[in-house]
Amino acid sequence: MKIDVVIIGGSLAGAACARELGRLGIEAVAIERDVFPRNKVCGGFLSPGAVDSLDALGIVDEVRAADAVVVDHAYIHANDHIAEIAFPRPGLGISRSTLDRILATYASVQQGVAVRHVQETETGFRVETSSGVLNTPAVVDAAGKLSRFTRRTVAPEFGVQYLERESRGSALDFWFFSDGYGGAVSIEGGQSNFCFLIRKEALPRYVSKPDRLVTGPISYARIPGNVIAIGDAAGMIDPFCGEGMHHALDSGITAARVMARGLRAGESYTQIRQSYETEWARRWSEKRRMAQAMRWAVSHPKVVRFGVGINARWLLERLWAKIPA
Repeated sequence: MKIDVVIIGGSLAGAACARELGRLGIEAVAIERDVFPRNKVCGGFLSPGAVDSLDALGIVDEVRAADAVVVDHAYIHANDHIAEIAFPRPGLGISRSTLDRILATYASVQQGVAVRHVQETETGFRVETSSGVLNTPAVVDAAGKLSRFTRRTVAPEFGVQYLERESRGSALDFWFFSDGYGGAVSIEGGQSNFCFLIRKEALPRYVSKPDRLVTGPISYARIPGNVIAIGDAAGMIDPFCGEGMHHALDSGITAARVMARGLRAGESYTQIRQSYETEWARRWSEKRRMAQAMRWAVSHPKVVRFGVGINARWLLERLWAKIPA
C-alpha cells in the first residue's frame, strides 16, 4: 500500500502531525503500537503554548469539555523556600490517557499496530508493520524518547508518575530536592497527577510503592540523522519547563506544514527534512538553551533558591513566551 506520509507513533506529536496533514489534504497515517486510552508517564500539564496548539488543531474545546482543570498559578518549593507565581496566561491540567484518546479520535491513527522495520528505498521508505507493508516518500519518527528509529544521547534520569484521589485546585505545585524534582497538578475526575524526574542511583527509593509508572533513561539531545523526528524523538525539553506537551504538539504541527509544502512542490525527502529541522530550530532553540542552563542550576540548590526568590516569574515568562510566527 502506498501513502503520502507514514508517522511512527500516534501519541501527542504523531497524532497532531497526522491531524494537521489531513487538514492540509495530505494522506497520512500514524502507526501506534498501544491502544488508547493507556497510562503514560507525563506531568499532565498543558502550558499556555500547548493550549494554543490544541486550539490550532481545533480540539481545545473538547479537551476543556473533558473536565480539564484551569491552572493559573504555581507554588515552587526549593529547600525551605516557597514562592507563589501567577501565570501570565492560564494552562490546563489533564491526564495523558484522556488527551491521547481525544487526539487519536481526530486523526488517522492505527492503534495496536507495531512497526517492525523501516528500510530506505530509491523512492522513499518501506515500512513493515504487524498489519502489512506501507510504501511512502516520507517517514516521521514520533516514537518518543525510547524510539528505535532516531539515535539520541541518554541521561541517567528516570520519570516516575502516579495519581492521587484529591484535587489541588488551580495550582501547580513544584518541588526541588536532592534526588531530583517534580510537580503535581489537578486533572479531570477530581484527581491529582504527580510526576517526578529522579536520578538513576536514587530510583529504588521511589518505585517501591504500588501504581508507580516509570520510564527512562531520558534523552535531551538527538543525534542528527536522516529521518524527520518530532516530539521526544527529537529530544526532550526539560520537564521543569512545563513545555513538554507544547513541544510535542508544536513539532508535530510544524512538521506537517513543512511536509505539505515540500510534497506539493516536488521536493526530495532530504530537502523537506532540512527545511523542517531549520524551522524546528528557529522555534525551539532559544527555549532549549534556556532549559539547558536551568538544568545546570537545578543541581545547585543555592542557585535554585536565588532564582525562585528573585527571578521565577521572569524565567517563566521567557520560557512560555509565544513562538514567533
